[in-house]
Order: sequence, then structure tokens, then C-alpha cells
Amino acid sequence: MELRELGRINGAGHQPRICLGKASDKLASVCLTAPDKGGDVKDQSLQILNIIDDYFQSVGSSRKDILMVQVWLFDISEYDAFCEVWNDWIDPEGVPALSVVTGHAARRDCAVEIRAYAAC
Repeated sequence: MELRELGRINGAGHQPRICLGKASDKLASVCLTAPDKGGDVKDQSLQILNIIDDYFQSVGSSRKDILMVQVWLFDISEYDAFCEVWNDWIDPEGVPALSVVTGHAARRDCAVEIRAYAAC
């Protein structure tokens, strides 16, 4: 089985070594924060979802194939704003399981972090 990687970060000092996503011939996963953290939760969410879309397409998957998504919001009062972006983005013919919770990322400028799994 061949594993393909999306973005490797070779941590320095106290930073972890991580891979932003991996895919096999059956499953792809990715866990991301927004590259540009200057925007609000809507902006950061859309950035992440578009990267997820591009990554899944690059490994032969799509939004319709997403199995499960986990979302961490820095501020749970932003839930409605996230849902607005999510509902516009997700394919209504392939709605996955979704979990949205509050959580603080290592960086305080992260309004949202999203992990997604898709079938390939």
C-alpha cells in the first residue's frame, strides 16, 4: 500500500513534526488550520475547506466522498457562522458525519481547525 502525503512540517525546537494529510488507495485524511489567520471564522473556514477540496481531488476523492468531519472552534458562539459556510460548501448529495466542538489550538490566532476523512 502506497501512502501519499500532503505537506510535511519538520518541527524545530518545541514544534511537532507533522504531516497535514495522508491518503492510501482507500482512505484520505487531512487536518488543517487556515494559512491566512487574519480573517474571521467564516474566512478561515472557507480557506480550509477549499484546501481540503483540492487535496481530496488530488488523491481521486471529492466532497461527495467525505465520511466524517471534526471541527474545533476557538469560540463556540461562532457556530452559526461556521454552519453558514459549511452548508454552502458541502455537497448536499454527500453529507458526511459532522462534529463541532470548542477547543483552543496551539496558536491563538486560529479561529477554527478542521479534520476530514474521505473514501478514495
